[in-house]
Amino acid sequence: MVLSLLDHVRRGYRPKNALVAAPAESGGWRMAPVSSPVQFEPGLMVYRFSHSMYYANAEQFSEQVLELANNADPALAWLCIDAVAIDDVDYSAAATLRSVHGVLKDKGIRLVFVLMGDEARAELDRFGITELAGKDAFFASGGELLAAYRQREQ
Repeated sequence: MVLSLLDHVRRGYRPKNALVAAPAESGGWRMAPVSSPVQFEPGLMVYRFSHSMYYANAEQFSEQVLELANNADPALAWLCIDAVAIDDVDYSAAATLRSVHGVLKDKGIRLVFVLMGDEARAELDRFGITELAGKDAFFASGGELLAAYRQREQ
């Protein structure tokens, strides 16, 4: 049991995050390594954080997101957090999210979320992230995200 708990902590400390890439010709979205900064559409990057967000992995989240934003080509308009695997957000991670939101906003990049569960969403509400990002920054599906992204300048 102790080994199992240690393994769980190890996986949570350095989750294997990915980028969501556009559908291949064969259909379906695919995952790409964070080291290959693919954009879903020009100006839209979808970053999948694959674990609960807490004090031990908040720094990795911040480093990866800011590196992606700084090195994106073309420049990003939106950076989307695919939150399907995020079932919990602690105080430290929320502070990191607020900080990342501010840095991205200063760069002209909108932070949005897709596929966030109700419990994690309630935590973001409680920690003020929803107020910062806006209630319209949360999407229930990839289709809703894409429709909103494509309509943003119309």
